[in-house]
Formats: sequence, C-alpha cells, structure tokens
Amino acid sequence: MAALAKAANEGHDDLHVLLSTPGGSVADGIASYNFMRALPVPITTYNIGTGDSIGNVVFQGGTYRVASTTSRFMFHGIGFDAQQGRLELKRLREKTQNIENDQAMIADILVRHTRLSTSDIERLFLEAAFMKSIDARERGIVDAVIDVELPPKMPIVQLVFPR
Repeated sequence: MAALAKAANEGHDDLHVLLSTPGGSVADGIASYNFMRALPVPITTYNIGTGDSIGNVVFQGGTYRVASTTSRFMFHGIGFDAQQGRLELKRLREKTQNIENDQAMIADILVRHTRLSTSDIERLFLEAAFMKSIDARERGIVDAVIDVELPPKMPIVQLVFPR
C-alpha cells in the first residue's frame, strides 16, 4: 500500500501491480483490496505466477486484471491454525463466526468482480481448486491472458515479504 500511495502522490496516473502470492492474512488482503479500489488512479493487476488464497482478493483490487499465460489461481476455504491447549465452546463459536464472516467477505468481492456465483465460490472453497489463467478468463476472474512484457524505462519497485 505504501508503494502505491507513493506512486499516486508522485502524480502517476496509471499504476501496474505484478503479483505472485501464496496468500496470507485475510484481514491484510481485504485491506489491500479496499485500499487499491479507493485510490483515485486506475490500477492494472497482473498475476505473473500464482494467485493463491487471499491473493485472489488483492488481484481483484485492480480496475483491469491480467494473467500471464503461465499463471494459475488457487481457491480454498478459510481456516485457522489450532495451538495445543483447551478450546471451549465459546472460543470455537467465535472462530466459526470469524471463518464464516471472512468467507462471506471474500465471496462478496469475487461475485462483485467476476462471473462467479456465490454457489460457484462455495464449491471452489470446498474443493481447494486450482484454475489455469485461461479458465480464469472464462469465469471473469481476469480481463485478459497475455505474455506480460514491461515497456522499456518503466520505473519498477520490487516488494518481497518474508514467509
């Protein structure tokens, strides 16, 4: 978000975000999506490798979405890592409600920007489904499938996050 804000504040009127992500935090992914959609600058998102899990939501933050011919998408349901210890019914209910809420928000975003229905998304969550870029175009997840090439002298900022 900081790199996008900096570029927008510097007066760039067209931003391009090349993504390859294994996913991560649902809250961070939804915040990134909302931030990207709020910027007063068009953003093109590119899947240049893997768009997994919450990465699909970040990818939908683009006003125009492109997938490399050799990229893929992966969908799965939300879960949580259980630590050793006691889980009481109250805590399990809270975790269940959190999972249901997160999945509903993700489904809402995907329904809004793709040709997927809520029942399609529920099936993808249950199947832990992988999708090729060409299939993603047919389902409206991407607008175009191309071999991505950056123009000469385009300013590039690389962001790498530790796992």
